[in-house]
Amino acid sequence: MTNDTTASNALPFARVYGGPLEEFVPRRDTLAKELRSAGERDTASAVKALRKPSRLAWALDQGAIAAPGALDALVTAVAETVDAQTRSGDVRSAMTNLRTAVREFAEQAAAAADAAGHRVESGTLVNAILAVLGRPDSFDALRAGRLVDVPDAGGLDFLSTLPMPAPSGAPAPQKPQLSNRRRTDPKQEARAAVDAATSALDEARRRLDTARSHLEDALSQSADADARLRTAEADARAARQRADHARQHAEEADAAVRNAEQVLRKARDHLVQEQ
Repeated sequence: MTNDTTASNALPFARVYGGPLEEFVPRRDTLAKELRSAGERDTASAVKALRKPSRLAWALDQGAIAAPGALDALVTAVAETVDAQTRSGDVRSAMTNLRTAVREFAEQAAAAADAAGHRVESGTLVNAILAVLGRPDSFDALRAGRLVDVPDAGGLDFLSTLPMPAPSGAPAPQKPQLSNRRRTDPKQEARAAVDAATSALDEARRRLDTARSHLEDALSQSADADARLRTAEADARAARQRADHARQHAEEADAAVRNAEQVLRKARDHLVQEQ
């Protein structure tokens, strides 16, 4: 759920990373100028060096800034999943909670991005979040609301690289070596794999439904455009035919005028001769 804490107080640099993507550079430069004028040259230089995020990273930043509660739930779910794996806990339940947290944060981020002027599908953001979770540095950047790039996904088994989120202000604990881990129950691992595959299938089906809907809309628009084009072409042909007929009538009328003028001249000449 969305926390009421304001973004500017909750996350550093939220003033720069929050808001329309196309206005990132003006926001950054304006803040850097204000800081420099206030004598905070080091902070101004740090702000000036901030990179413009990619579209997906920006959308996730909007979620982190606008919905800190959903982000906290995601951080907690990640910690519980790592703990379940390392301590032979209920991995299946932890992964279910993690999938829910990922989906809810993706939906919040999609809504925040839409409000800021860009529509991004929540299904696309789910995949981006999973890629971020596999990289501790990217996950830390997301938690700070200043993610710049979404890393390439490191494979389906992203849980093996999940970082253990640390409390605010404390360093993240080192990931235990595999040799110190207790082995999880093979049945639990199998169930987790089935759950992960089921989730991936459901997400793929949702994306397929969305793609089909977009395709149907595009085909409908194309058909309408083709119909309008055919109507316009028919109207153009009819107009050309009317123009040809009008030109023919004008030429016939012009010839008739010339003949009448010739007849009139002959009649006048004859009248003069008779006098």
